[in-house]
Amino acid sequence: MRPILLAILLCSAAAAETRYYLVEGAMELPAGRRVGTSMSLVKRTVDKAAGKIEEVVLSVRGQEPATETVTTIRPEGEKASLSSADGGFSGEGKLSGPEWAWTHMTFKVKLTQGSTVEAEDDFAPDSIAAVKRVHGPDGGLQIVIKESGKAISEQLYDLLRSRLKAK
Repeated sequence: MRPILLAILLCSAAAAETRYYLVEGAMELPAGRRVGTSMSLVKRTVDKAAGKIEEVVLSVRGQEPATETVTTIRPEGEKASLSSADGGFSGEGKLSGPEWAWTHMTFKVKLTQGSTVEAEDDFAPDSIAAVKRVHGPDGGLQIVIKESGKAISEQLYDLLRSRLKAK
C-alpha cells in the first residue's frame, strides 16, 4: 500500500497549479495623468513538470473588442525567458521567491513594432499586481500601466471569459 501512496503524492506534487484573477489596470502618461483603464481576466498555470508558466490574459480596453495574449515563461533558476504565442514579444526576466512558487518577477520584453516593456509583477495566491513601463522605439517612456487584481473562481473566470469573447 505504501508504494501507491508514494505514487499519489509524487503525482500530486508534480501537477500543474492554475489560478484565476480579475485585474483592473490604469494607464498613465509619464507625467501621471490617467488616460485609460482596462479590465483583464488572467489564467496563470505554473507547471513544474513542463518547465513553464503560462499566462492567458483576456483584456478589454474602452470600446475595443477583447484581445487575448498567451505568454510562456520558461524559468532557468532565477532567470526566465518570456515569449508570446503569437510572436508579438520576447524577452528576459528574473524571478524571486521560492522556486516554482515565485512571488516576484521583473522583466523586459521587446515588442515586434520596436517598443519595449519593463515590468515588475507580484504574485500571491489571492492577488496579483504589476507595474509596466512602455518605452517607444526611441527609448522614451510612453505610458505606465498599473494593474491590481484579486483571485476569482474557475467558474467565474469561465463565465466572464465566455461573455467577453462573444463580443
